[in-house]
Amino acid sequence: MKMLCMFRSARRVSSAVLFMLALAAVPAATAQNYSITPKSVAFKQVTVGTVGLAYTVTVQNTGKTGDVIINSYSVTPSEFQFFYGWSPVTLPPGQLINFSLRFAPDSAETFNGTFTINIQGVTNPIVVPLTGTGVATGAKGSVAPGALTFAATAAGATSASQSVKITNVGTTGTTVNSITIDAPFQVTGFKTQVLQPGKSLTVGVDLTGTIPGSYNNVMTVGYSNLNSQGTNLVGTVGPGSALGVSIYPTMPAPVVGGAYLSNLTAAGGTPPYSWALATGSSLPSGLSLSSTGVITGTVASTVAIASYSFTVNVTDSANNKTSALLTLPVMAQTGAKCNNIISYITGTTTPLVPINDLGTGTYEGSEGGLYPNGSNMRPAAFDAAGVAAAQSIQPLDANGTVDTVNGKIGLMTVGMSALFDTFLQFTTDFYADPSVNPQVVLVPGAQPRAYAANFANPTDWFWNPIFQSFLPEAGLTAAQVQVVYIKDIDPSPTGTFPADRLQLQAEYESIVQNVYAKFPNVKIAYFGGPIYTGYSNGLNTIDPEPYEYESAFAVKWAIQDQINGNANLNWNPANGPVMAPWMSWGAYPWANGLLARSDGTTWSCPDIKYDGFHPSELYGREIESNLMLNFFKSDDTSTPWFLAP
Repeated sequence: MKMLCMFRSARRVSSAVLFMLALAAVPAATAQNYSITPKSVAFKQVTVGTVGLAYTVTVQNTGKTGDVIINSYSVTPSEFQFFYGWSPVTLPPGQLINFSLRFAPDSAETFNGTFTINIQGVTNPIVVPLTGTGVATGAKGSVAPGALTFAATAAGATSASQSVKITNVGTTGTTVNSITIDAPFQVTGFKTQVLQPGKSLTVGVDLTGTIPGSYNNVMTVGYSNLNSQGTNLVGTVGPGSALGVSIYPTMPAPVVGGAYLSNLTAAGGTPPYSWALATGSSLPSGLSLSSTGVITGTVASTVAIASYSFTVNVTDSANNKTSALLTLPVMAQTGAKCNNIISYITGTTTPLVPINDLGTGTYEGSEGGLYPNGSNMRPAAFDAAGVAAAQSIQPLDANGTVDTVNGKIGLMTVGMSALFDTFLQFTTDFYADPSVNPQVVLVPGAQPRAYAANFANPTDWFWNPIFQSFLPEAGLTAAQVQVVYIKDIDPSPTGTFPADRLQLQAEYESIVQNVYAKFPNVKIAYFGGPIYTGYSNGLNTIDPEPYEYESAFAVKWAIQDQINGNANLNWNPANGPVMAPWMSWGAYPWANGLLARSDGTTWSCPDIKYDGFHPSELYGREIESNLMLNFFKSDDTSTPWFLAP
């Protein structure tokens, strides 16, 4: 599905402000045995205008009885940013909380600061010294052109290559560390390269005809000491006529000792097709290719970690023949259950079907489709309402007044750690994309350990960091947030489907009501879907399959409630009191492991972290980020405000 040379960078955000949470009315602590680790934090040098890696400060209740209650915390000066954590929080014996901080220098000097923690019953606050040095660079990157448009390409064919030139137009050196690009686009001619002042690197980009459809994404260039930059990519894949191999050349990754499945695809010619390895080609030991084009087996434990190229031949029923060079990147075991490459309906041998492929079919009696009647399209009138909401979104000043010159459009996430993780990559891709509206500002409101039940509670502590830290660090006020992106679950649900998802549906509906109450100018709430959790290793019980799959139905039903006129979700002032923003699906990323869905999306074991729940940093986050970015740049309810005028 993708060709990745990954680079993790952070964006430049507005300086944080000193914040302090008012002391909560909570019972006095009965024990004050605690530890703070580390006692101080020394950040690595960070280039001015970028954000460094996060460092964690852990507070643990080391006592055997009694709670440790953290009432509040603060960070100063603004060059040190709060990344995640919350207060007030009560720590029973043995429990801990992690607070995460980052360093974002705005000048070339050494900064000294403090992270202050106020513990109930302790007279003097706990002060963790912070230090970090900002360093200047004269390097300046340029990526040209800023956009590439590819002519319609038939499935099974490859477009003509177009060139992208990456130049250091500054006065000191930089290194091009990576290029991230997603199917059906691919890059050629790239390798990590030092660029001295005035030097350039030219790469080729083409469009591989895979699944017919329209694609709108970004090629992201990562540097060693600069924020990422990119080129907007637009292209269309149409039906094939001449016989061609239509699978993306870099295939989903197997792992050493893990099971594998990949269905090769062809387009054009006269089906059915017959497949075979070309003379002299072979697959990694343990895998085989059937005549129907299915690669299956278990990668032998003796196979080395490397990329294996091989050539496949395909013949159609009219005896037309063609071939393609494909690559299998064999990777190391992740610690997850890498043999769980497909999940099945409980108690059956029937694979789970993504709800956007299920259509009018049913799962346990519930109809598929993202929207009513098995459709993946919004009802026409409901879609028109969403377009109207989108067209009403304008840049706002801090007071919520329209300011088309200096105003901002806040796009904020609400939800759990999996969205928190993906949003890091999305942020990098977003700020590298020259096609997006520069007045859109991202706010990372999703947080580790924040479940749907938390955000469904309007007074839950997880709301506090949004107002205390994340909005100020983004340079926004609550009045400027106009779009939210929600993705959350409850861990380890009990009961059976569909009853076990009705509570989650109710929580989603409470979340959008809370969002509307807390952000007075919010117009649209998008819901992200689950990712594949079939690789859960058994030690982590956060929403294993089929629970994660089933959570999409809770999203579908909540949106359907609004479509059906539920007064508690009314977004239209003409129909009574407004209770919620207009609701819609955003990106739906779930696919059944290596069993590709209709648009080719898969989740291989390296795409998921060892816990079987979170997307991996190097691969999985980019899959979901790509789906999100393509959605925002293509959907009729997002393009009016998301794309540059």
